[in-house]
Amino acid sequence: MGKYVSIIAILIALFVFLFFSPLSVDAQFGFQPQPVMQQSNQAVLSSAQGRFAFGQVSDSSDDKFMLDTLTGRLWRLGKRTDIGLCLTTVPYRSEDGECSPLPEPISDTESGKTKGK
Repeated sequence: MGKYVSIIAILIALFVFLFFSPLSVDAQFGFQPQPVMQQSNQAVLSSAQGRFAFGQVSDSSDDKFMLDTLTGRLWRLGKRTDIGLCLTTVPYRSEDGECSPLPEPISDTESGKTKGK
């Protein structure tokens, strides 16, 4: 009788361990969990509504930007010792080396648009 009690106790302990263990059921039976999909940062600053879009374009907390979706002007959120948090203009550099707060205009052929007949 004592032999059966110890076997039952071992089986109960094994069941409790497997049922309440921190591993997921998939990991317990040798299945690998599905990889977590990383969110693409390409559309972070796009805005379906409103003129300004505020977003973070990388995993770094220092890469926070505000985009004017109407003009294309871009600002970076920064911290200065004299005034604290502020927005600083991110200049665009043209092909000839000139810097401007506005991006160069894109022609219809560069943007992939074709005029209808």
